[in-house]
Amino acid sequence: MNGILTSLYIKHFGLIDEEELEFGSGLNVLTGETGAGKTIVLEALRVALGGRVQTELIRTDQDRSLVQVVFDIGSLPGVCEHLSQTGIEMDEQEPGMLIMSREINRQGRNPCRINGRIVNLGVYREIAGLLVDMHGQYDQQSLLLADKQLQLLDRYGGDQVLRLLQDTEQAYRLWRKNYRLKEKITGNSRERQQRIDMIKYQMEEIDAVQLTGEDEEELIRRRDVLANAERIALLAEQALIILHSGADRFPPAVDLLGRANNNLDELCRYMPGLKSAQENIFSALCLLEETVRELATCKDNVEADPRELNYIEERLTLINRLKKKYGQTINDILAHRQQVASELEELLAMETDAVGIDELLRKSSTEYYALAEQLEAVRKKAAKGLKQAIEQELKDLAMSSVQFVVQVTVADPGPSGRNAVEFLISPNPGEPLRLLAKSASGGELSRVMLALKSTLAAADEINTMVFDEVDSGIGGRTLQAVAEKLEQLSKTKQILCVTHSANVAACAAKHYLVKKSVDSLRTVTSLYLLEEEERIKELRRMLGGDQESQALLYHARDLLRYRLSND
Repeated sequence: MNGILTSLYIKHFGLIDEEELEFGSGLNVLTGETGAGKTIVLEALRVALGGRVQTELIRTDQDRSLVQVVFDIGSLPGVCEHLSQTGIEMDEQEPGMLIMSREINRQGRNPCRINGRIVNLGVYREIAGLLVDMHGQYDQQSLLLADKQLQLLDRYGGDQVLRLLQDTEQAYRLWRKNYRLKEKITGNSRERQQRIDMIKYQMEEIDAVQLTGEDEEELIRRRDVLANAERIALLAEQALIILHSGADRFPPAVDLLGRANNNLDELCRYMPGLKSAQENIFSALCLLEETVRELATCKDNVEADPRELNYIEERLTLINRLKKKYGQTINDILAHRQQVASELEELLAMETDAVGIDELLRKSSTEYYALAEQLEAVRKKAAKGLKQAIEQELKDLAMSSVQFVVQVTVADPGPSGRNAVEFLISPNPGEPLRLLAKSASGGELSRVMLALKSTLAAADEINTMVFDEVDSGIGGRTLQAVAEKLEQLSKTKQILCVTHSANVAACAAKHYLVKKSVDSLRTVTSLYLLEEEERIKELRRMLGGDQESQALLYHARDLLRYRLSND
């Protein structure tokens, strides 16, 4: 059997130092004395599959723990496709192997890895949910919830129900969207008109300033030039005097550099090594002459213009006023204008849409109710099939006179249609049908869950099922029936089961013993894969009674060999 859990590795978890369990196809059981640590093993598996982490489970005196599961997914195309879509690559050497691991540390950082790649917990749980179906006490209690019963019926109904369910959900969302749109269109008309007036005012205020193509920094630069025109002209003229005309008794800098250039030019005839110095002086002279020209242009062009200065000051005042209302920059103001323009378009469109929204709402409502009616019909058909299948399974589980009904009733409209589902049961002849939540005992509830799991197993690609004490509260002939049902289910699914029943343990293909001991003053939980004689010894313990009794030993040996002979 492919598509199964092949191993579980546990390190520094609970009372476990380091253990690795290898599982096979068929039925795998964990047994041991009460308190030995069977629950810790299942908790480690749950954490390895993405379950909630508690740092208290890290082994005392250790900083971290590690749990890891390995799957053979070669025959699970749906899982392989999902991994591919998630971007998780398979090992080229072992393409069917999937390794999932979680590290738990006291700092609260618990990285999840799939095939060595770190993924977020949501993706990790989603992958794990495609691989293992775990059943524990919480799952058994969830069977009593109406929503859970509706999900189980839809799951049993298969593709036809699930497709209609998906279409119904989409139709419901569209219907509710149109309903909210109508409320938005027809309601709060006064507030909507006030908003329209406000938007129009804001757009007119922004448009009046005509900001398109405006450069605020250029306006500020031009304002600073005009406001200081006289000072700029004076500074330029003084610099020109020093550089070009000469000041007081000092010759102009241009003449001084020219003389130095001439002297160095002649000097280089005698000392060629000074050629670079002469070139530097010549470059400086050229730069100085260029500077003189720029200063002369600046002096000639700058002049005070009160009218332009006043215009720029007014523009900047208007821009600053808009910035206080609509954004810190001109681009922000224009972006705000575009945003409210879009909103105005939507608000105005509402007045136009008000004419057609009633028809749109009627159409989407009709479509939803039609799909919900179809969904109800296929659910009722599926309910009859599920009733018959569960009753047959329960008869196999020593509930021969049971009546089981899957009741589909009309409920308020919702994304999953207009139905409520309730499981009714009458375990014994002459008793009326009652809600499963009010009439089933613990043992009966365990058998109903097992019957559901068996019935729904064929509808799933999931090949690994985990049961935690599914035989709880059951004894005698009923316990034998549960053992046979688990054995039958294990022919098509891999089963991992914690059990206190020798009948169930005897059916196992692999049998692990969970044992607690004290080693160097520390308590340790260890796991042992039992061979035939060891299994007989464990079965004798599980059968109870006088452990020295040879009759009990023979019974345990016969029980195991009977099961082995039937494999």
